[in-house]
Amino acid sequence: MKKLLLFARDPGGANVILPIYEKIKEQYEVLAYAREFAWKRLADAGLPARNIDKECATLTYADIKNFLKRQKPDLVITGTSLDDFTERYLWKASEELHIKSFAILDQWMNLGIRFSDCDYSQEERYRRDRRHPYLPYRILAMDELAGELLKEDGIHAEKIALTGQPHFDTVRERFQHAAQVYGSDKWNVVFASEPIYRNYDCCDGTKRYWGYNERTIFDNLYDCLLKAAANAPGQIRLIIRPHPREDREYWDALADKLNNAGITLAVDSENDSFSALKSADLVCGMSSMFLLEAMICGKQVVSVAIGLKRENPFVLDKTGQCKSVLSEEDLQERIAQAFRQRGVVNSENSWKRACRIGYPKGVVNATDKVLQLIEEEMTE
Repeated sequence: MKKLLLFARDPGGANVILPIYEKIKEQYEVLAYAREFAWKRLADAGLPARNIDKECATLTYADIKNFLKRQKPDLVITGTSLDDFTERYLWKASEELHIKSFAILDQWMNLGIRFSDCDYSQEERYRRDRRHPYLPYRILAMDELAGELLKEDGIHAEKIALTGQPHFDTVRERFQHAAQVYGSDKWNVVFASEPIYRNYDCCDGTKRYWGYNERTIFDNLYDCLLKAAANAPGQIRLIIRPHPREDREYWDALADKLNNAGITLAVDSENDSFSALKSADLVCGMSSMFLLEAMICGKQVVSVAIGLKRENPFVLDKTGQCKSVLSEEDLQERIAQAFRQRGVVNSENSWKRACRIGYPKGVVNATDKVLQLIEEEMTE
């Protein structure tokens, strides 16, 4: 039986690996590995992934290469990361060992740099000299937009296959089966945080690479919700969803400080993300995948980018499907509008709108498209 090795480190990588695993686990011998945030995500989903740290103590290139020599897979399939080189070493070692590798993208930000020798803190150096010493055999990209962004970064078209985003195949089903954990006694606003302060601002709140970070955007949102609460005292619940790569201590301390009679605050990193979505009347954030999931599930979505000083990273702003709010005045109006439309959901139309992103033309199931590529390689 042919052998596949799956690996992910980030939550987004875990999300694209999961539907692939479910469809190939009976057909091939599958070795599933992960580390850090992806390992927890896969474990929570019931995928029996091994922690690669226990088999590669140093995670150096030599260590990863020896690991692959021991495992002898016929094909390697990974997610991608920005501040971890495990996937990059897997691709490079695979090439040297004459093993083909697929890297599956999960979003539209910082694409080319994922195949360079740079991390978050070295983006300016990468922009000056876009080299890609760590390239898999094939990059599986979501759609035509992702393909163009890769080519703009200097990656050759023959390296790119447009497959769609496998995680999107499962979003609606997971949402339908999720439990609602917050009651309908209040207007539930979910804030989807991102680790911008940690990743881009280097823990310097004054630097603000994007012109904002999750803390400044939260402050904008909270101020606007306070004004809305003046007309609806005690009716608003603000649910903060820390990103898996964030420490929640900051948010816990802030929630304790800000809790008042006008707004109830909750920090939620325990419940499944779709359970939080199930309860949401409004989802606010910056550019995270959570916003796309919310739109697919028929929720009202507001992307907030107050202070933006670079090209907007939110993919639905790029496509015009959900323009970001750029001022507190506009945010106040969007919140008031959402409050007036509380309970208005049109899942089918939302799905149709969201389906214009994340799938290339002619592809309706990304997982099946990836499986087709796997089978082509396995039967050679």
